[in-house]
Amino acid sequence: FMLCCLLGTISFSRFSRAGISASKCLVGILALAALSCLAMAYPHISGSRGAFCVQYWGMLTYEFVIGAYYPAMSVLKGQLVPEDQRAAIYNVFRLPLNLLVLINLTAGFSTQFSFLANAILLIMACILQIRLVGRTATMK
Repeated sequence: FMLCCLLGTISFSRFSRAGISASKCLVGILALAALSCLAMAYPHISGSRGAFCVQYWGMLTYEFVIGAYYPAMSVLKGQLVPEDQRAAIYNVFRLPLNLLVLINLTAGFSTQFSFLANAILLIMACILQIRLVGRTATMK
């Protein structure tokens, strides 16, 4: 799993060296993360014998995406969030995230539901990131 994280980080650095912006990379990262969560939520689509294989490759893909996500978000946070307000803004966003985690852990949702909910949230994030890319392109 750690090798997949490393490969994701290396891939992001190669994309950024090739001139692709972090915000455009993030669109693909979020879309791939959503697809991998869907693969983990619905592994039985490939048949009963291949279900484990689908989940395994979905998890490896998700780890790859995590490796690319963190450097991409670091670059974007550095560009978008003012330095003097960074800590306060990050703390405001931690509260809803922690509430989602708490609800997921205490409600006893199934694994399939959790991965499906994660995929839906990632699709929403991808759509919002596409809008952000469009707005920054018109501002330049």
